[in-house]
This record gives sequence, structure tokens and C-alpha cells, in this order.
Amino acid sequence: MKIVIFGLPYSENVGDGVIAECLSHTLEAAPAQPRVNCIDISGREGFGQVMVKNRQHVLRVLSALPLPVRQLLVKWKLGKLLDTHAPRWSQTLNGADLAIIGGGQILSDADLNFPLKVSRVARLLRGAGIPYALYAAGVASNWTKPGAALFHDVFSPDLFLIGLRDAGSIENWQSQCPGTSPLPLLRLDPGLLAFATYGAPSKHGDRIGLCITDPSILNYHADGQAAGTSGNGLDFYADIILTLIAQENPVSIFCNGAAEDRRTVETLATHPDLHPHKETGALRIESAPNTPRELVSLISGYRAVLAHRLHACIVAYSYQIPCVGFGWDNKLADFFKTVHLGDRVLTDPKISPADVLEKLNTALSQGINPDQHAQILAKTRDDIHALTTVPK
Repeated sequence: MKIVIFGLPYSENVGDGVIAECLSHTLEAAPAQPRVNCIDISGREGFGQVMVKNRQHVLRVLSALPLPVRQLLVKWKLGKLLDTHAPRWSQTLNGADLAIIGGGQILSDADLNFPLKVSRVARLLRGAGIPYALYAAGVASNWTKPGAALFHDVFSPDLFLIGLRDAGSIENWQSQCPGTSPLPLLRLDPGLLAFATYGAPSKHGDRIGLCITDPSILNYHADGQAAGTSGNGLDFYADIILTLIAQENPVSIFCNGAAEDRRTVETLATHPDLHPHKETGALRIESAPNTPRELVSLISGYRAVLAHRLHACIVAYSYQIPCVGFGWDNKLADFFKTVHLGDRVLTDPKISPADVLEKLNTALSQGINPDQHAQILAKTRDDIHALTTVPK
């Protein structure tokens, strides 16, 4: 059996790669033992390949333009890229028994980016006559009329499953695709199987891992104002670090690998108030991960994790590491609700370091319910294995 996954395995935000690798690994471990190929729908063919140079600057320019102009520019530029890669993708589909589109927040319409990609993939699959599923996908509520029309290209007799990763995504799908079939089902994020995919941590530490994300990127994509960004975002992170260290909690700062997050870590590392703590070792600046495995290796060695980034939180949960989320996109709160930890997300743009410390101490004292954890991971695994039994 041959399965082709269309996702983001080589994204510079390697949290997306965690999804692809966990999905691929779990499929290969199914009784059917399929061969799995992964295709990056952004056109990347390996780690470290940059598709949009100076992305932060490009996003600033785009955000200053009227929406119709942004959409036209993206459609022109991205259309040419997809035209280049579609023949190679079609070749990979030769002999495939099944295709999967997902997971990740791919059903979101930021200037037609994902609508164009998902539409192109769906049309290739329809042309090849291959059964396919939308799987563990996140759905935003931001679809424009042109974006919705493109996303509707997924509907076909060959579409046998719509699996969405949380209740919020199901609600957003139903409001934007009323009366369509198949009906969406809950299919949890494959990143929950990080422990099963990458194995036990190589080290157990006493550090709090603080995941750093560029505040401007957060606010560009946010459903509202991101937690902790009411003032200077870097000061928000610096104040958390100082508060944690004052309570004798050693801290490591890390990122998920995106270029803008790397730069934010580098800038934060020069903050004058943090210099003495770097000297004593109370603060450690982690090297940016270049692969999903490197990210998982970092997170799995922490005592607790604080993060805006969803997959920093998902990986932490997989390893039963207490985590506190900083809200910016509904997908973060939706994940925590899915794993019965909805009270571990801070959403106020004006949250203080004291708020963070209080929530962290609660998370550390309460831990993660082992029975619920085992049930959630078992459902995630079993639902992925079930993909290999799709009727021919």
C-alpha cells in the first residue's frame, strides 16, 4: 500500500514538520505497513529551503495593501510556484492507493495562501482518481469569498473523510461549508504522538522552556491581540525570564525555527537585564532547531514549557510535560480544551509575569492526568491506523 501525504514537512517552523513526521511514522507502524511519501505543499524539497525571503518585510508590505490587491499578487506569485511543482507531485502520486491532505492550520485564508495550495492538490487528486482525506487539519474562520471557492475544490466523490483537529475547527468548517458532506469528524493532531515517534528524552532537566515568537508575526495572524503584546513584546519575555529566575527557576529560551523567531531570540539575548543571568547559567539561549527531531529533543528535556506556538505545547503534552499557553489564535485554546486543560491558557494582552508564574505553578502542581493522556494518545494512534483500511 502506498500513501502520499500533502502537508508541510519541511517548513522552517519545524513544528509543522513534527505533524508530518508523526503522521508518517504512525501510518508506517499500522498493521498494513504502508509506504509513505510526504510532499510539502509550499514546494520545499528539504529542510532549510527558504521559499519567501525576508518574509517579515513581505508581510508588512502585504498588510499595507488592500485585500483584493494582496490576493491578486499572491495568486500570481504562488500560481507560478505551484505550476512548477505540480508535475513532480503528480509523478509521486503514481501507484498511490490513498492521499492525505494535512495536518496543521492549512484551512486558513491569509491572502489566499492555503486556499490556492489546497485547491491545487485537490484538483491533482481528483484527476488521478485517488481516494483522499483531509486529516487533522485546523480551520480558521477567516475565509474570504475567493478563498472559500478555492477550498470547496476539495469536495469530490474521492473525498472519504474530513478529519479536523478540534471542536473549534469543526464549528468553523460547518459555518463556512454548510450542507456539505462528508460531515467533519474529530481527528486529533498527530504531533500528540511525538513521544512514540521520537522516543524518550535524552535528558531530564530542571529548566523552564520559554518558546519565543516574533510579536509582529503573532499579531499579523492573531484572532485578536496576542497575549503579552500590549506593550513591548520583548520586554514581556524578558520580564517573565527575570521573574522565573528570581524564584530560582532556571530558564532556557528557544524557538520553533522560523527565521523571524530566530531573530527575535537573538535580539532578546542582547537585552541588558538578562546579561548577568547568561553569565551565571540561570538563563540559557538554545540554538534554533533545524529539524523536527531537534525541536522535540529540546522540549522533551524541560520541566515545563511556556509558549505561544501550538506545537511547542503539543509536544510538551505528548511527553507529559506541564505547559502554559499564551493565547493569540483560537487554535491554541482549542487544543488545550481538547486535552481537558482549557484553564492553562492565558489570553489577556496585558498579562503580567506574576500571572504567568501563578499559572505555571498550578500546572506544575497538578501535572497531566495520566489516564486522560493515555486515552487521547490511543485515540490519535487508532484513528491514524484506521486510514489504512479505507475501502478501495
